[in-house]
Amino acid sequence: MGICTLIVNPSSGGEMASSYLELMETQLRNMFEEVTVKETGKQGDAMKFAYEAAKNGHEAVFCMGGDGTVNETINGLAAAGTDVSFGFVPLGTVNDLARALGIPLDPGQAIEMFETAVLLDLDIRKVNDRYFVSNVAAGAIPEAVEEVSVEQKTKLGPLAYFIEGGKALANQPMHRFRITVDEETFTQESPLLLIALTNSIASFEHFMPQAEVDDGKMRMVVFKEFSLSDSLKILPQLIMGELKNSDTVIYRTFKHATVAIADGDKLITNVDGDEGPAFPLEIAILPSFIKVYGPARS
Repeated sequence: MGICTLIVNPSSGGEMASSYLELMETQLRNMFEEVTVKETGKQGDAMKFAYEAAKNGHEAVFCMGGDGTVNETINGLAAAGTDVSFGFVPLGTVNDLARALGIPLDPGQAIEMFETAVLLDLDIRKVNDRYFVSNVAAGAIPEAVEEVSVEQKTKLGPLAYFIEGGKALANQPMHRFRITVDEETFTQESPLLLIALTNSIASFEHFMPQAEVDDGKMRMVVFKEFSLSDSLKILPQLIMGELKNSDTVIYRTFKHATVAIADGDKLITNVDGDEGPAFPLEIAILPSFIKVYGPARS
């Protein structure tokens, strides 16, 4: 049955982890001979614990936490470069990967799912020296995300991001991006650039309806300069998953990209909900890189 490691972020989901830890341990002991529990105390712990477990020959690594904990755990597994299965219980505010995989957002139901879970192929992407499983963003909204407090997340959930994002887009700071997607290169001024891996972005489960977790592709959306009336036209497209090339949006499907900005233009990136690397960015796909526990697909 092998050995597994369970990484727990005690601060995720309003400190819900402790309420479900015993149930999760019981479930894993039905699946594995030995279960090692590690609790995070600071940023980077989940990545370190996952890396060590993979290097020590553990058969699987699980985590309980939000998108940041999931991202760190996958970064640790990817850095180890060994064949280790991955599973998680979503406890965060947004939980985009859980939504994309169809994993229940209720922690108890997610734990129960492991009784019948199957291993699914999961693409991951690499941006510079970091790995990600949901999205990379640069511009007004990523800058606003950094302003969202823990209190706002707890009280408002995903709505907190949209409130701060709306404030940021009202000012519409523009940045000049030089972008290469596969063999195409172009320059575009934009307040926001978004690269998506899954269909769910910031809890909008139909943001990219064409995206699959194992289709070997990424999607890029570059918003051009637009007025308030243009924003109102785009919003229904975002909600309905009907984004396409237009006067206000550039949309591309690709496998490899590089993105640079004008000299001296400082810009924050956001990777899976946390601050990401500095520009220039090089983004590549690693198809079916990890096996993840999830519900059987219909």
